[in-house]
Amino acid sequence: MESPKDATYFAQLARVARLKADASEDPDLARRLREAAVKHERKARQLSREEAEKNRQ
Repeated sequence: MESPKDATYFAQLARVARLKADASEDPDLARRLREAAVKHERKARQLSREEAEKNRQ
């Protein structure tokens, strides 16, 4: 069974990545985690838009 990956899932991934980046003492790791968080936030927004568009039709 495949797990659902909706906007909430990616928003939570972004939140966790930002929390880990804030807690990290390694600046390179923190930067990569923040970059990952940005990608997850973009995906979450994209899925939200697609879902809203699907509901309008």
